[in-house]
Amino acid sequence: MRRSWVLVNLAEKARKLKLDLKLHCEEHQEELKLFCETDKKLICLICRDSQKHKSHNFLPIVEAVEIYKGQVKSSFDSLTEKKSTVLEMEQQQKQKISQIRKQSDGVKSSLDSLTERKLTVLELEQKQKRKSSQIREQSVSLQSHITPEFTERHQILTEKEQRLIRDLGEDEEQILNPMQKNL
Repeated sequence: MRRSWVLVNLAEKARKLKLDLKLHCEEHQEELKLFCETDKKLICLICRDSQKHKSHNFLPIVEAVEIYKGQVKSSFDSLTEKKSTVLEMEQQQKQKISQIRKQSDGVKSSLDSLTERKLTVLELEQKQKRKSSQIREQSVSLQSHITPEFTERHQILTEKEQRLIRDLGEDEEQILNPMQKNL
């Protein structure tokens, strides 16, 4: 990325040169005529001969501008394409996120509905259990009342049976005694 900014700066400086503005070395106050490929900066002829730039590669500014202009354009085009790809991917990701949110909302809604149904079923089960318990209690209570009641009724019927048999025997004697006397 550093190289791109250097190239952009170089292109900007080249444009200024075309306007016939002369750039000068800050150190030697000489006109900048060369581009040091090693340091990636504009230098004057005195800087070129200095120890600081010894064994570096140099180009005339106009040549460097032409060489790097293509590289800058290529880098710019590549970055533009990458930006477009990234924006497209970002849009796809946003759509996926939106879809996932919708699905999540649907799942949440389904879970809420199922939870509500489960609570309703649990409440019904509790009611059923309470009702079953009440019915068992009533059944036990009725059984505990039925047995003594039937025992009491049986006693009453047995006494009534004995009384009827006795009464029948007495009635038989009353009818048969006068008939036997007459015979």
